[in-house]
Amino acid sequence: MNTPCTKLHLFVDGELSATEAEAFRHHLTRCAECEVGLRDLLQLEMLASRALEGTGVEEAEASRKVTPLRPWLHQAYRAAVPVALAAGLAAVGVFHFQAEPELPGEVWLANATERQLDARLSHPKADRFRPFVPLRGTTHTAEVLPLRPLAELEERQDFQGIAAAYALRGDWQQAEAFLTRAPDSADKDNDLAVVAMSRGRWEDALGLLGGALRREPKHAQALWNRGLALQGRGLKRLAEVSFREAAALPEQEEGWRQEAQGRAADLHDSLETEGARWRKQVLDASTRLAQGTADLKELMRQPALAREAFYEAVRTAPSAAAVTALTPVAKELDRVGGGSVLQDYVKDIAARDFAVRAPLAGDYAKLLNGDLTPGLLDTLRRSQEWDLYFGALVHTGAAAKDAEALKALARFAHASRDPWLTLLADRERAWSDDMRGRASAEQLLLNTLRTCEAYTRLFNCTQIN
Repeated sequence: MNTPCTKLHLFVDGELSATEAEAFRHHLTRCAECEVGLRDLLQLEMLASRALEGTGVEEAEASRKVTPLRPWLHQAYRAAVPVALAAGLAAVGVFHFQAEPELPGEVWLANATERQLDARLSHPKADRFRPFVPLRGTTHTAEVLPLRPLAELEERQDFQGIAAAYALRGDWQQAEAFLTRAPDSADKDNDLAVVAMSRGRWEDALGLLGGALRREPKHAQALWNRGLALQGRGLKRLAEVSFREAAALPEQEEGWRQEAQGRAADLHDSLETEGARWRKQVLDASTRLAQGTADLKELMRQPALAREAFYEAVRTAPSAAAVTALTPVAKELDRVGGGSVLQDYVKDIAARDFAVRAPLAGDYAKLLNGDLTPGLLDTLRRSQEWDLYFGALVHTGAAAKDAEALKALARFAHASRDPWLTLLADRERAWSDDMRGRASAEQLLLNTLRTCEAYTRLFNCTQIN
């Protein structure tokens, strides 16, 4: 009966076509019988090789990196194998006391001049720096993984080495399978995180990398991969910090250091560019709202932009009438978001004493244009204009540096009943934790981001970063 299992010897001998070999590899991952058979064949070949080396028979032939199993066995097997088998377990014992042979560099693509894996693996031979060139298309063209070195690695129980070899070739299923057999360590957690990232499971990866860094806070590969995972999840500010920490570590290849610095700089520039673009959009929209020239229907196609522009228009309004004129915008935003939070906000602010509020609103408007009036934060803190103080704390980032201001921000957000203001307060608390080196910052930002995303298009969740 012609079943895939009958092709095992042909696969080991390298007699299958590339297509047939690839099909058999997939079969091998699901067939316990073939897996055992392959292991037995390779172990038998190694025993024969050791015996030949010990008896001096065909020494040059036995020293080749790759030797087809069946033809070689037909020629030398009858003389060599009885020697090995007669020795029994003692032969294996002698092997373990001998110096371990150097494995060919092709196992970890040592001859490659560039890398297609963005992440860093823990195994030293798989972590050599090469410039990163993203894989084009969907076809992976890495050279075939040699089987005999894999058997050597398995005999040494170097499961991470095997996993790294598969990972470099994009075979994540095999990489994960061998990693599960490796003992617990920071290196194992890091490499499992790489597997998770290959599947877009950013938060799973961050959990594993957090464990690795708790074990080894200066784990170079884990810091690098944490930067990748944070960037993948949209937390660019923390990703920048992680890459800078990776770049600052001593005793690593200069290429890794320079690339980490470059990635951190790119993230910083990206954040600055995105932030400036968003602030301009909000300022332009709020100006049109204040002037009564905004096309509300057009603006409401971007509810997140409309909401932030509405807040800024209310905060900078010079009179109660100007605030009341924004009621239609509040109604439309409440219709989209549900409730009456923004309509209630308009009523509250319109009832204020604008003889007191108007000068403060004017100073706040200057702040939006980059002109901070000296002492403005203290003046707003002492006033009853909570929304102006809230906006100023967010724009200046002062809350992250001042515990009392942070508490005030949280109180104002809770009193507003607006989930967007609560999310902003949580973000400031996370940044405060990060400035103080607390591990809670990452988890708090992730929780805040997940909550924001639950509101779909209502809020601009990139601002959580």
